[in-house]
Amino acid sequence: MARRGQNSSDKLFNRRKKEREDNDFKRNKNDKSKVPDVIISCEDSISAPTYFQIIVDKLIKEKKITQDSFVIVPHDGITHPSGVLAKLKDYKDDNGKIYKNFEHKWIVIDRDKERVNGGGHKAEDFNLAIQKAKSKKAIYNVEVAYANDSFELWYLLHFDYRCTAILRDDINKELIKKLKEKNSHKFSKLTKQNIKNNNYTKYVFDEILENQENAINNAERLLETYGENDNPSTTVHKLVKVLNSLSKNG
Repeated sequence: MARRGQNSSDKLFNRRKKEREDNDFKRNKNDKSKVPDVIISCEDSISAPTYFQIIVDKLIKEKKITQDSFVIVPHDGITHPSGVLAKLKDYKDDNGKIYKNFEHKWIVIDRDKERVNGGGHKAEDFNLAIQKAKSKKAIYNVEVAYANDSFELWYLLHFDYRCTAILRDDINKELIKKLKEKNSHKFSKLTKQNIKNNNYTKYVFDEILENQENAINNAERLLETYGENDNPSTTVHKLVKVLNSLSKNG
């Protein structure tokens, strides 16, 4: 009698297990259409794309998004802000998916004031890119993660609040000093020539990650105090917060 009862119990258990597995499969199948997707077009070809790819790789590992739900638009040498926006607009994958089909659409640009020795771009181009990105009339509806004067300002805000104007070369100089003070061994050979390369971007990310909340607070404080587009200011933290929020999904 006991054995028949046990068999009956086993059958009931297995049936319910099968029902749960079927429900999980159906739920997972339905959830695929709800996987958040992100597309980013970056002004630079190494530091910003590498930085955001590191965040996303963690999300992929956590199965919060899929490998093909995150796209960094291929860099083709165009670095002026309006060109970065145009690259996003022109994106199309092999299946015909365009930027409008993504839930989160971002460009990452620098103010990068024109320099006497060359480089940088005009304020008009920077302002036009932001204006067009936010224009519903132009059907862009794209978010902008900018840094004035350069992306490395975002790194610097992990260390200190900075409210006085500072240009790219001085940002890098101060950042290098901070990183060497924090980890002299890892950054002993860091220079303004190699600070934007792939390996050092990964090193910087790992080194300052623990201070990310501090950087977000400093960036928000800058915007509240001085407004957007001033030097220094950045909205990179807004994109970081969006990506971080994806890790809380599910």
